[in-house]
Amino acid sequence: MTVNEHLWDFPHPMTLKVMGKADARLEQVVAEVLNEHLGDTFDAASHIHITPSSKGTYVSVNASIVMQNRDQVAAIYAALNASPHVKVVF
Repeated sequence: MTVNEHLWDFPHPMTLKVMGKADARLEQVVAEVLNEHLGDTFDAASHIHITPSSKGTYVSVNASIVMQNRDQVAAIYAALNASPHVKVVF
């Protein structure tokens, strides 16, 4: 992922959306990655919302987070995309 830092104001609040199969441990993966990269500023219980697809095959994990810099954005996207449980991150 290319991040054009000059287009972003940091710190940058955003909602990260991660999709994967409903039977995967997606919520746990997202929480682990965000805890690793955001530290004490992230609380999974209050920042993550789960939405199943209409047929229940997939699930969307939405996380309200605040990115601090370009390197953090790139690291989080890379870690999530590296997980076999993640289908897409946007």
